[in-house]
Amino acid sequence: MVSRRKILSRSRDNLVESQYEEQDEEDVWYNLDKLYKDHIQEVLDKWNQIDDEIWAKVIVFERNRRVAKAYARAPVLTINGSNDGFDGFRIGLCGFDNPMRDSKTEEAKRHINQGVKIKMDEQGNILIKRLCKNNVYVKSTNQEDNAIGPEIIRNSQGALEHEKPGKLFDMNKFQTNLSRETRRAYPDRRRLEMQCLSAIIFVRTEADLLQCPVWVLIVNVVGLDMLKSKLPPGILLESV
Repeated sequence: MVSRRKILSRSRDNLVESQYEEQDEEDVWYNLDKLYKDHIQEVLDKWNQIDDEIWAKVIVFERNRRVAKAYARAPVLTINGSNDGFDGFRIGLCGFDNPMRDSKTEEAKRHINQGVKIKMDEQGNILIKRLCKNNVYVKSTNQEDNAIGPEIIRNSQGALEHEKPGKLFDMNKFQTNLSRETRRAYPDRRRLEMQCLSAIIFVRTEADLLQCPVWVLIVNVVGLDMLKSKLPPGILLESV
């Protein structure tokens, strides 16, 4: 079981809210930057309720509509095309309701099959492996800097290779970016927060993430924890 305390040497909190939250009809975004900002803020707002074993929040989207969200605490999380919904170890992307689902999304969901597995290792890296035969892509959420491993970045459109693990989040790369940013006269915290988000797109990708039929946003709680300790919200560090 992953422990943020072991990675970051911090104390444990208790999670008092449900591990899985149903969608509501208002969960629609028309601006990608706002979507990113809102989901980071949701985690920060509930920070004291998130316990030490939770390493990520996983949000399921169909185009620009959020259809499910869950906290990841299992050592390995499978995201596939089953009807399971969320059971703590698996997120079945065909197990959630969406009254606005279109035919192209239905078609894409039929091809997710075995999907992917993701896990966080003891160093704080998030690893991903594509198990399905159909395409899975990783899209950077920050055009300037990112913490995605080079074995994924070098592939066209961030396509994952079948059965070949890669770093969805590279902790060493993030620490390097964090160190560089905190040395600036006016550090950009938002730039670093964006690197704690990972977008995983199933079957079919689009230039506009909000038009992708099925995709998942991973909010890296460990990365945000490290960022909070080095560059607290609302505080600017002077260059050294």
